[in-house]
Amino acid sequence: MEFHIWDFLNKDFQITTNLSKKMNERMGGLIKDRISEISNKLKIPPARLYEYFVYNSHEIPLDTLHKLSRILNLPLLDIEKSIITYKQKHVPEKNSIKNPNLPIKVDPYFTSLVANLFFDGSVPENGKGTYYNQKNEKIMSDFIKKVNNIFGDVNYSLRKDHRGVLSCRLPRLIGEICGEIYQVESFGTFDAEIPKILLSLNNEHKIAFILTAIIDEGSIAYDGSIIFGVSNKVLAEGVNNLCQEIGLKTGGIKTKKNSQHYYFYINSKQELSKVINIFSKKYPFISLNYKKDRLEKALQIKGINSEHTSKFFKYRVAKVTKKLKKKPCTINELSNKLTLPPRTLRRYMYKLIKKGDVRRKKVGSEYLYYLENFSNASLNSL
Repeated sequence: MEFHIWDFLNKDFQITTNLSKKMNERMGGLIKDRISEISNKLKIPPARLYEYFVYNSHEIPLDTLHKLSRILNLPLLDIEKSIITYKQKHVPEKNSIKNPNLPIKVDPYFTSLVANLFFDGSVPENGKGTYYNQKNEKIMSDFIKKVNNIFGDVNYSLRKDHRGVLSCRLPRLIGEICGEIYQVESFGTFDAEIPKILLSLNNEHKIAFILTAIIDEGSIAYDGSIIFGVSNKVLAEGVNNLCQEIGLKTGGIKTKKNSQHYYFYINSKQELSKVINIFSKKYPFISLNYKKDRLEKALQIKGINSEHTSKFFKYRVAKVTKKLKKKPCTINELSNKLTLPPRTLRRYMYKLIKKGDVRRKKVGSEYLYYLENFSNASLNSL
């Protein structure tokens, strides 16, 4: 599916353009002997045509360019190919989209970008620019690559706030076009809903939307639990339904008492892992990054055979204490390094703390575990 720039005529977000020198001269040559006639047809002053095609001092409105194609009998596709920049009317030149990719291709990258705007971004109703927030630098980098892949050379600003969260500001026109193509009424936190057009697209688009939803508003714990949650019940239900449409088993929508946070679990861990690995090869800018690594590690741990014997237990505890001798670790660090389930490690730590061999201290949101007086005798007594 493709959208030509002419598809955005007569919209609230009026577009102006700049043409290549070759096309500008071509159109100027066709106009020069018909200035009065053409300006009357366009209902603009003759001086305006000079500004467009002689002095090159003014951007050409998209609707004017469209009318000129008919008057001068120039193919629309030829004119579209010659557009070197376009932007929203009355905004600074820095908000132009340069070297544009036209027509705009609506592929899974485009769908992923729309999802980004739903979950960790927006197109504010106050008329300000499109934005996207993300703490992870690699995920933010993928977002910017997606934007440029879809639209062309897009000017953006990137800065960190006091929490260390990256905020990317884009020309508002990017969000307006995304909203127009996907018929989005609102990107707002509490009133957004899954675009109906998405339901008619193939599974690649649905997967792109789901994976982006997990990137922005999902979490994958070290034990492999996959949860998605937002403060919008309709949106949560929409993502849940999309998961089921592509064959992922999910739990029902849940919410905590007196809370406006709605969430559900994705239970098909193996299936989701396969989807991620296949999809990310074809669309590398839609990546779960560290969340994918967590899922793969959790599945690796789950696949290891465990022996429920005293000897095997002591062997595992010895591995844990050897690691702790080198430096204090959190449960998740130990799980990742030793390929042991977090739940099992917590059980081990409880026994070691009870015996006085291990202590812990709170660091941020996790506990750091360190050895106190552990010895072989302590191991034998477990």
